Amino acid sequence: MTAVDVRVERVEVVPVRVPARIGPAYEAALVSLHGEGLVGLGEAPALPERGAGLAALVRELESGEPASPAARCALETARLDLQARAAGVSLARLLAERPWPSVNCNALVSAERPAEVAAEVETLAGRGFSVFKLKARSRGGTADRERLGAARFAGGQRARLRLDFNGLLGPAQALAALTGLEEFGLELVEQPLPAAAPVADWTRLQARVPVTLAADESLALPALAEDLAGLGIVLAVKLATVGGPAAALRLARLARGPVLIASSYESGVGLAAALHTACALPAAPPACGLATLDRLDSGLVSGAVPDGPRLRLPDTPGLGVELDREAVARYRLDK
Repeated sequence: MTAVDVRVERVEVVPVRVPARIGPAYEAALVSLHGEGLVGLGEAPALPERGAGLAALVRELESGEPASPAARCALETARLDLQARAAGVSLARLLAERPWPSVNCNALVSAERPAEVAAEVETLAGRGFSVFKLKARSRGGTADRERLGAARFAGGQRARLRLDFNGLLGPAQALAALTGLEEFGLELVEQPLPAAAPVADWTRLQARVPVTLAADESLALPALAEDLAGLGIVLAVKLATVGGPAAALRLARLARGPVLIASSYESGVGLAAALHTACALPAAPPACGLATLDRLDSGLVSGAVPDGPRLRLPDTPGLGVELDREAVARYRLDK
């Protein structure tokens, strides 16, 4: 659909820190574009490990010339939200002629001990989840095998399991570890190689292991991301990593394999943007990593925010969310 041009009259940038129920507090810069009586929203998660500290994000967004992928993502999302609201359509409808009405999601299993992993998987399965993602803790060694075994026992043979290495393994380590995990019937293994590992390493590993590979951190490198898309590696795309919805959809159009959208544990603004982008993908995605809002003490938005094993597009214009001003005031850092 053709976007409606809206004149931006004011830009508001608010840094926030929201306590997390698991792990460190979440920091982000929220951007609001005001124009013609409407407000478009965007969110830039602060990811220091990817060169996006909060203070730098705020400066980029206030300058109107964002350089980092996270800041570009926030500003682009806010503009798209503003345009979609002006047109009276969802952001997904602005991005795609016929967006998918909903997407399935995986559940992230946070427990460490095998017994606790089994209990958490049982609880999540009771909520309707059937795809479970674990973070590797021992480079595919004993602890990971025990945790995967517990997850498989609790979820049964119909459960789909994923393991994320976050780039911890070199090529030889990855070959040994992934070959040794064949018995668990993993749906996919995410980012076994370092973020900057060349496409040749991915090609060799893909040819020699009996499991589907997915890339996440490597997608921060645009040329490598395009190479991996052409190779058929599963792309686990985070909007703040690639620079926003438009970049995510360009990558998806190049992909010879499946593409899913995952979160950077954003608040409801960033998650809404990710949901709309997932529904705008050319092909229906495998389970996306978007069921993460309950990790934060507050989603910073008002109204019904999609959560659970299947997320449906809201039937309201734009992102379909509004800022909860009381929550934003409680967690903003520039008071």
